[in-house]
Amino acid sequence: MPSHVLDYQWSSGNNQTSAQVSKSADAEINAEVAVAGASTDLQVVLPIVIASLVSLYMVCDRALTVQTNDGSSPDDTISLAAGVPLVWHSTCGLDNPLGSDVTDLYLTLAAGADATFTIKTLQDVTP
Repeated sequence: MPSHVLDYQWSSGNNQTSAQVSKSADAEINAEVAVAGASTDLQVVLPIVIASLVSLYMVCDRALTVQTNDGSSPDDTISLAAGVPLVWHSTCGLDNPLGSDVTDLYLTLAAGADATFTIKTLQDVTP
């Protein structure tokens, strides 16, 4: 059974604290995508069922816009800052950043260097 371990750390001066969250489900759907500079609506087929989603991790080494299901009229638009991951899990106490089931992602990257977009999902495909 696949699992994700999410490590959280905080520090300020000499004060430090950390926590770890472990999630398991029966399937992972992951991708690492090379995105050419100046890409608009690069389609990535990656199914995510909201009711089944247990863990979501997205990061890109350059600022990137991620849209779901349609590049011109998306269900969700997520702006990722360079190197700053979006991390969500089913017991984090926050709303899921995805508002509807996903069939495809559409990636838009400004002109400049190529980038690498990484997405990791953990899903209960047999709830």
